[in-house]
Amino acid sequence: MARVFLAGTGNDAGDCTNQATPCRSLQGAVNQCPVNGEIIVLDNGGYGAATITQSLTVNASAGIVAFIARTITVNIGASDKVVLRGLSMNGVVFADSYGIAFTGGGTLVVENSVVAGFSTAGINQAAVGSNLIVNHCEFRNNLIGVRNATASNTNSDALIEDSRFEYNTNWGVAADGATANISVRNSLLANNGGGVLAFSASQTQPVLIVVDTCTIAHNTTGTEATAGSGGSATIQVTNSTIYHNGNGMLVIGAGTAIQSYGNNRVLANTNNSTFSGTVLPLQ
Repeated sequence: MARVFLAGTGNDAGDCTNQATPCRSLQGAVNQCPVNGEIIVLDNGGYGAATITQSLTVNASAGIVAFIARTITVNIGASDKVVLRGLSMNGVVFADSYGIAFTGGGTLVVENSVVAGFSTAGINQAAVGSNLIVNHCEFRNNLIGVRNATASNTNSDALIEDSRFEYNTNWGVAADGATANISVRNSLLANNGGGVLAFSASQTQPVLIVVDTCTIAHNTTGTEATAGSGGSATIQVTNSTIYHNGNGMLVIGAGTAIQSYGNNRVLANTNNSTFSGTVLPLQ
C-alpha cells in the first residue's frame, strides 16, 4: 500500500510519500495520497479540515493526538471506502456544524476516534445508499452524536459498535427522516437529551434500529420512535438495560413501535417504561 506521511512540522509543498518530508495539513496529505493509499500521522498536531473524494485510510496510532477542529467531508463513489482511525475532533474551536460530513458514496469507517463539540452532528450520514461503520468511538457534547439524514427513499445502513455517547444535547444516535437500517451494539448512551431516535418522515421512508447489548441511562428520553403521516419507525431492543431515563420507551404516532426480544432490563424510568410489543422469539 502506498503511504503518505503527516506531521505537525511538515510542509505540504514537499514529497509527502517520504517520511522525512511529511505534509503539514490533512488536506495536503489527502491531495498527495493515491487511490487506496494510507496517510500515516507521525506525531501530535492540529491538521485542519479536509475533503476526501477517493478511497484511502487516515491512520493515527495510539498515543498520537491527531487533532481536527474543522469538518472532514467524505464525498466518494458508490464502490469507494474511506477509513478514519485515531482522530481527536473538537468543533468548539470554530463552531463547525459537523465533525465528519458523509455526503456521498459507498462505505465510511470511523474507528478509535473522539468526536466532540459539533453544533449539528459528530457524524452526519447524508450519503444516499451509503454504509457507515463506527467502532470504538466516543461522541460527547455534540447536538447529535451520529445522525442518519439522507432525506431519501433509498436505504442507507449504519453499524455502531463498542462506542460511547454522552452529553449530546439532542440525541446520541438518530435516524432523522429517511429510509435507514441501523444497528447499535455493545454501546453506552448516557446523559444525553435522548439516547436513540427512529424518525420516519413518510410511508416511503421506513426506519429500523436494532439495539443490542447496550446501556441507555440517565437521558431525558432513552428511546423514541416517531413518524409522520404513513411513516414506519421501529426500534427493536435485545439484551440491553434501559435505566433511569425521563422516558424509557416513547412512541409517538401511528406506525411506530419499540419492541423487546424479552431479555432486557427496564427499571427506574420516570415514564414510558413498557415496550409497545415483542419481536419473534430468538432463533
